[in-house]
Amino acid sequence: MVLLKNEENVLPLDLNTTTAVFGRAQIDMIYSGNGSGAAYVEGKKNILEALEEAGINTVKSLKSFYLKSIEEDRKEPKDTIDWSKLEKMSNCGWMYEIFGKYHAPEKEFSVPEKLLQDAGRQTKTAMIVLGRNAGGEECDRHLQEDYYLTESEQQLIDQVCENFSTVILILNINGLIDLSWTEKKQIKGILFIGIPGEEGAGALADLIVGKANPSGKLPFTIAKTYHDYPAWKDFSWNKDDPGQLLTYESYGLDAAENGSVKYEKSPVTVYRENIYLGYRYFDSFQVEPLFPFGYGLSYTEFSVRLENIYTSNENISLEVAVKNTGTRMGKEVVQVYVSKCKCESEQVYQELKGFEKTEIIQPEEETRIYIKIPWEEMATYVEEKASYIIEKGTYFLRVGTSSKKTEPMVEIELKEDILTEKCSNKLMPQPCNQGKVPFIVAKQKEQTCTCKYKINLEKVVGKSRDKKSHKKDKIVTELTMEQLMALCVGYGPGIPFSAYAEQHDPETITDSKGNPVTVNSHPTGVNGYVSPAIPEKGIYSVFYKDGPAGIGEISWPTEMLISCSFDRKLWYLFGNAVGAECEKQKVDVWLAPAVNLQRNPLGGRNFEYFSEDPFLTGTCACEISKGVQENHRVLVCPKHFAVNEQETYRRGNTIKNYDAVDSIITERAARELYLKPFKMLVQEAGIVCLMTAFNKINGIFSGGNKDLCTDILRKEWGFQGVVVTDWGDMDIVVDGADAIAAGNDIIMPGGPPVIQQIRKGYEENRITKEMLECAVQNLVFMLKKINK
Repeated sequence: MVLLKNEENVLPLDLNTTTAVFGRAQIDMIYSGNGSGAAYVEGKKNILEALEEAGINTVKSLKSFYLKSIEEDRKEPKDTIDWSKLEKMSNCGWMYEIFGKYHAPEKEFSVPEKLLQDAGRQTKTAMIVLGRNAGGEECDRHLQEDYYLTESEQQLIDQVCENFSTVILILNINGLIDLSWTEKKQIKGILFIGIPGEEGAGALADLIVGKANPSGKLPFTIAKTYHDYPAWKDFSWNKDDPGQLLTYESYGLDAAENGSVKYEKSPVTVYRENIYLGYRYFDSFQVEPLFPFGYGLSYTEFSVRLENIYTSNENISLEVAVKNTGTRMGKEVVQVYVSKCKCESEQVYQELKGFEKTEIIQPEEETRIYIKIPWEEMATYVEEKASYIIEKGTYFLRVGTSSKKTEPMVEIELKEDILTEKCSNKLMPQPCNQGKVPFIVAKQKEQTCTCKYKINLEKVVGKSRDKKSHKKDKIVTELTMEQLMALCVGYGPGIPFSAYAEQHDPETITDSKGNPVTVNSHPTGVNGYVSPAIPEKGIYSVFYKDGPAGIGEISWPTEMLISCSFDRKLWYLFGNAVGAECEKQKVDVWLAPAVNLQRNPLGGRNFEYFSEDPFLTGTCACEISKGVQENHRVLVCPKHFAVNEQETYRRGNTIKNYDAVDSIITERAARELYLKPFKMLVQEAGIVCLMTAFNKINGIFSGGNKDLCTDILRKEWGFQGVVVTDWGDMDIVVDGADAIAAGNDIIMPGGPPVIQQIRKGYEENRITKEMLECAVQNLVFMLKKINK
């Protein structure tokens, strides 16, 4: 949790402080997100209960009002899913109306004036708990009455600020909202608690009374206005308003030339901001944020001092002294950014390249931490040379406690370029779009600094990485064509929830004798979420299960809040705990972590993603993945590969005849930002399972993109393992045969409809038996990793 504001040291509150608590989320707390990020939370402690247990006296009349209001509200009929239509989901796009229908924020209750006056006579301290759970899978949030306050919220805030001189704001939200109004003088304290899971209320209460000290930092930038975000004009969010949907034509581009034909609409999301995502934009263009990336207050104070540096041909290590100069024990996060100056390529003002969190430091005590940064992290991807290069120039390592509070401490001079990795151009914009999209360009800001340390860098040695491919097992070469095809999909009729509704469609194909080619051999895995088995060949089913907030046993905090800790040890422990849950439920593959980036505050799944920063995202995901895989016979399956930051029509819509959204992006931005967390997971966490996205990248479906799934993932990064599609019908998104040809091994949930696509592709020579064997070999490799 992140303390954003604490004027007059309003927090922590003294025990037995009488506080007037407002907002329905104090009782109707938001514990988890939607879609794959949802979790079971029935009967868990709410915020009001936790505050009272911690020793805060609440105004009883207000408590009674909210309890009664929520009880009455719950009696009202809600817009729910008609599960009787489940059989219609296959190959029709209806399935995504489950997650894709927008649900507006719940209305705040109007508090009677008499009740406000009565509470005001008892105390001058009020707390407002704002909740937000709009958006989710297949659905982005809205701007009005969502990002901006709803009318009922505005009315409540005005009432509270008029009647109380001290107001504390609690943000129980699944995405960012407008906070410009918090500059009102009555708002003394702000705590961001995000979506904190089932133990979140107790954790918040501990912070409120000072039993614990906040040490979280923002993994994203909070702007003063929505229009300060660089992607504000290039993001479609309202599925109910076709006129708001951005298409090729919105940018003077031609849909047919980009391969989108016969559709009513062909949506696009143009990554116009290019390399200037999040704080990179705010810092480079000198746009003042409301709260900067990496920012977070504490109940105590710290000083940070660079003590020494240590260099080798592989990395530089910074020894940093951190002293608690305040009166309470606490933790601090030291962040290291790099500024690249006088380089040939365009550069952002600074980029996060290292961080470390201290243990608890007592008042007046000092501790040392060490932050290691590989020289390779200094490299720029140069499209013209298709290479990662540490360009000649001057580099500054900036040390601080947020992106707005850094000081240059180390100056590094390069007189010649240093090549760190040779690639080949991939994921390039379509030739027909070249020069037509006005990607953002910034004039490089001159930096002149006096640093304590100066280094001349002449030689860099990168990490040696094994890029060997595995040999085919004998069992793979002995499989028939029918068996190979049937193993390249999920087991079941072809819809994710097939086990939960009456189904009459076959789960697999049959051989010439009428026998099923594959079966479900898993003891607990349900059809639609298991891979097929051929037990007589030694191939057994794998059970996949969602999602980023756990697999349903414990409701964990969402990724957006988990990343706020900036704590590698905590992330590892979280992974270990989820791995134990998976083993208990016999889950083989956890469909997480989600490592797309928070590009726009209206992103419907921002709560499910870690950060706007790729390095922080990758580091967090790697530690969680290692926590799972190093301690359990369980694998992670990071998602959604790749450039999947907009939910609106990410997979199109059959009913409306809309194509899947096309993410139009430069190769450099794709590699340096959106692919980086996946690359870190492959090379640092040793993942062997990966999920592709529904969207297109520069005109080609992610799941059918050879540049992405084979050339970059396997040949450049050295990935060995299986690539699966996201779970969904294959009516608009990538054809099953095209997916396999591109290196996307398994189509989920697949079933006989996709097996027929694969058969057709084989008959049309779009795929070969060699490709099928390669895909199944990757499946077998994964099975061996979990001893199956």
